[in-house]
Amino acid sequence: MTAIQKLRGVGPALAKVLAANGVETIETLAAMEDARLRSIPGIGANRAASLKTAAKAQAGSSPAAANADLAAQSVNSKAAGQEERDAQAGTSPVQAEMDAKLAEAEAARQAAEEKAAKAQAKARKAKRQAVQLAAEFAEAKVKAKQKARKVKAKAKKAIEKEKAKAKAILEGRAPEKKKKKAKK
Repeated sequence: MTAIQKLRGVGPALAKVLAANGVETIETLAAMEDARLRSIPGIGANRAASLKTAAKAQAGSSPAAANADLAAQSVNSKAAGQEERDAQAGTSPVQAEMDAKLAEAEAARQAAEEKAAKAQAKARKAKRQAVQLAAEFAEAKVKAKQKARKVKAKAKKAIEKEKAKAKAILEGRAPEKKKKKAKK
């Protein structure tokens, strides 16, 4: 017998669900009735068909294929026993499937709410960062304007100084200064 986990398309989670419903080998799955397979939570008509096809193909190539009928009888008797227990408990397979789907939907809703809460927290953090960056930008802008004013004032003074020198040179004062320096 081949473990159900070795079947293509069956991961750890699905293998756990199948095992909980009495399907522990590929041969068991291959011999299982379609309606019984579809009654397992999380397995719909399409998935049941693809699993069954893969199981039959793999079971046909394994040496344990001869025991498939025996396994099917075992699963069918377990299923009948489960249905009887469900009937005594007041739940039908349809009700059990609906309960399972309801639980699955509730889990999905909770996951979506958690994801939304994380997204909102992330948005709040981004907003705080944007406000902080805007404040830093405004501060940097003020500093840049102040620095530009200082540089401009310095440049104006330097220009005035150069103009004064040029005017002095043109008026002829500069040569006198040179003469005075030469006399000393």
